[in-house]
Amino acid sequence: MTSKFNVLLLGAGPINFGTTEGPWNHSKRLEQHLGQRLNVVGLIDMNKERAESVLTIKRADASVKAGYENTKVFTSLKEAGEALKGDEVPHLAIIGFQPTSRGSTKPDHDNELELIRLFPKVGLFVEKPLSDISDFKDVEEVGRRLKENGNVTSVGYMLRYLKAAQEIKKIIDENKLTVMHTQASYLFAYDFAAKDFYGYWSKAREPGPIVTQATHICDLTRYLTPPVLLDSVHTNTVEHTDPAGNLSILRFDEKGLVKPEDRIPRVTSSTWRYENGATGSLLHAVVLHEGDYDCELMILADGWKFRLVDPYGISPRLYIRKPGTTEEVRTIFTDDDCYLSEIEAIIDVIDGKSDNSVILSPYEDSIKTYEFTWAIRLAGERAFQARGGVNIKK
Repeated sequence: MTSKFNVLLLGAGPINFGTTEGPWNHSKRLEQHLGQRLNVVGLIDMNKERAESVLTIKRADASVKAGYENTKVFTSLKEAGEALKGDEVPHLAIIGFQPTSRGSTKPDHDNELELIRLFPKVGLFVEKPLSDISDFKDVEEVGRRLKENGNVTSVGYMLRYLKAAQEIKKIIDENKLTVMHTQASYLFAYDFAAKDFYGYWSKAREPGPIVTQATHICDLTRYLTPPVLLDSVHTNTVEHTDPAGNLSILRFDEKGLVKPEDRIPRVTSSTWRYENGATGSLLHAVVLHEGDYDCELMILADGWKFRLVDPYGISPRLYIRKPGTTEEVRTIFTDDDCYLSEIEAIIDVIDGKSDNSVILSPYEDSIKTYEFTWAIRLAGERAFQARGGVNIKK
């Protein structure tokens, strides 16, 4: 392919342009995969100054300048729809706005549907979580319309693309293993969520740490296991009202900025069953001080133990114990950019180089992860209320 590939970016923030705190940076992966084919036709952000600033940085880099020379800045999707015509119509839109803008049929909450109204054939890469609402019928309706319209879709569950995850899936499938139990943990270093990120601490601003953060490890669990029985989800939490929920180095005024009913749990401990009778568990904790997060996934099958350590890291580690040995064999996976892999997949489908099967997390399947994480959150809130906790807004 030598023709230009048109991209519309929604959001001039860290999801699309990177941050010192993490590996998210979709523009970087677009540049890596598309090279001189990249043509960012538009960048939408309510903060025009921020949008112009990131474009100035890109245009100062000779190696990627060509992809941004003709980028137009817009403050709304409507503006972009009016301006981008003919050979400027995007082939792919990357939705990097907050979840409050997407995953619904309601006005101003319907990025996906507005995009396909403006650009009917556009491919959609949607960041997680799909939305911030617990009205699953509305989210499912968005998925139905995207499927009916025939749009290529992918959601940013990049951990599915890890070589380590693919190795686990290959072994399970080739050996016809029956998963017996899964155990996922996500320990967050809360000093990392500094004052500038206090929205993380308020369920009125973001849908909570399970829906927004643990969603990745929940999704990877779903990818490697039978379907989850949502009505079996049972959750206990450590809340801000519990003695065990007192955090010692919280560097912003939570009491002054976040209403009691909106404060996030410090620990979420959840269990469930799978359709095949297996059991699963999740531990999410806002507990560590230094660093960012500590994440693991363990999967058990008859005679087998898989343990994926640090899936977000530069070099994820996979430990496998199999029948006939008492030792775990460790494999370290280097040079594995799952963020690049997910971008490559959707572009190759749009280009006609691959079929849809290379997209490991289409919108329709991601709805199930979204509903799973909400089931965990809501079960915890019900348990908190049952033991006399503060009223939770619905």
